[in-house]
Amino acid sequence: MATASSSAQLASELKGSKVLLTGITGFVGSELARQLLELGAHVRAPTRWPIDSPKLAELKRNYDGLPGDVTFVDADIRSEDALAAALDGVSYIFHVASPFVITSPNPAEDIVAPAVEGTAAMLRAAGRHKEHIKRVVVTSSVCAIHDCNAKQSPSSPSGRYTEADWNAVSTVEAEPYWVSKVEAERTAWRLAGELGLPLSTVLPNFVMGPVAAPQAASGISVGFFKGFVEASPGPDVKAPPSGVWTFADVRDVGRAHIAAAVVPAAAGRRYIVSARRSTSARTVTDILKARLPQLAGIPDGQSGDEAEMIDPSAVEADLGLKLTPVEDTLADMAASLLKHGVAVPRAAGAGADATAKVAVGQVEAKTEAGEKVEEGGAKA
Repeated sequence: MATASSSAQLASELKGSKVLLTGITGFVGSELARQLLELGAHVRAPTRWPIDSPKLAELKRNYDGLPGDVTFVDADIRSEDALAAALDGVSYIFHVASPFVITSPNPAEDIVAPAVEGTAAMLRAAGRHKEHIKRVVVTSSVCAIHDCNAKQSPSSPSGRYTEADWNAVSTVEAEPYWVSKVEAERTAWRLAGELGLPLSTVLPNFVMGPVAAPQAASGISVGFFKGFVEASPGPDVKAPPSGVWTFADVRDVGRAHIAAAVVPAAAGRRYIVSARRSTSARTVTDILKARLPQLAGIPDGQSGDEAEMIDPSAVEADLGLKLTPVEDTLADMAASLLKHGVAVPRAAGAGADATAKVAVGQVEAKTEAGEKVEEGGAKA
């Protein structure tokens, strides 16, 4: 078993290494890119955005000054040939990109098929370079462990879900996103076995935490959390989201990918990244009001039953990760959204027209028209 110190030492293997990272324009992918570049890796990033897009140039500027470098490549992540060309000289693959869409008129075509086909294309492309590939790490999700409402029973006597569990309950009609994660991960494992590739998978819960770049802050995780930061009391009431969720810190998710790539014993393993306990809307608002004075006036969220249903101990024991406390995850995410101008809270106790001031030059990240993809997130 690896320790935290040995994982840090093994991470030094990434310095100067060529890595392929899909999903760099998403919440998880942009954070993983930051961590890889801090380690001095040469990151090659296929993207659906035009290579000369101003947004890519802005995204790249967020990484200025880091030891590594990033190169964007025009490659359809559902094209085996395009990915195979991009893999020339690459040692590590991080396949993060996947549709994060909960509903669709045609879920099989719009949600399940892209996730499965993209994963299959990546694994097959990797198989054409397997003499050079040290590890393939695929971002899966706790959605591949259990269904939306956790109706199935955990296999562990502890009563908590572990990496031994697979979601066998979700249906395309009712929970297509959950099915997409199950089918994509099973496809990865099947092809890795057939092609002789060293594979690890990382399974985050609902990913929260600070954004690495405002250009990558347009997906479901950020949109969801803006609902808390921008909640308001008074005559123009805007209630925060209601419910109970189990979160994962985006920084932990990034670190888990890197450790899964370089720790020898991680090959052939799945790793859950998740808080142990769920968090209610009331707890979220309590944390934000206690930690950020500018959010002291947001309305209280609704209370809910918080339970410990998942066991992330493998990622801690095998990969040496110390998971971030939920309080830090949520407070740091709120501070990040405020810093980047992605979320603009109403002044404490004020009405609809009184909003907090944001610094000149900060920009609000907006979802591109028709864009429905955020890489590497999970709601569970």
